[in-house]
Amino acid sequence: MSETTVPDCDAFADELRARILHMFSVNPFSSTLPIRLLEAGRGRSMLAMEVGTAQMNGHQTCHGGALWTLADMAFGAAGYYDGTILTVGSDLTFIRPALGGTTVYASGVQISRRSRTGIFRIELTSRPGDPEAVIAAGTFSGRWARRAEADAR
Repeated sequence: MSETTVPDCDAFADELRARILHMFSVNPFSSTLPIRLLEAGRGRSMLAMEVGTAQMNGHQTCHGGALWTLADMAFGAAGYYDGTILTVGSDLTFIRPALGGTTVYASGVQISRRSRTGIFRIELTSRPGDPEAVIAAGTFSGRWARRAEADAR
């Protein structure tokens, strides 16, 4: 995982990006994917992944598991402002394929929080802001780990 510099002078955002990048780098599975952190803030994130041959399926499009992982990472990054958040549910609808060479952008936005449970809207697209370019969309729900649980990991 590599970082792209985002113009943001907020010390919290800088520290949050550093923690997210560290979390991604120590994850044996996701650290093998070409995912980049573009933005991170309280309850929001933007990641990107270029679809290369290692992410392709037998139909010569991006494997759904690679796209789901990108969505899960966007969810995790958006929720990481309050520590480790664990996925407890997800609903991701695939709308169109992502072809090789496509850069897929994943945005995560928190839409609800009650105590330690949050719900996030996730969108995967090849052109942010263009509804015709949406590849997949859905929601992820998660539960923030208690501090003692997170420290034990």
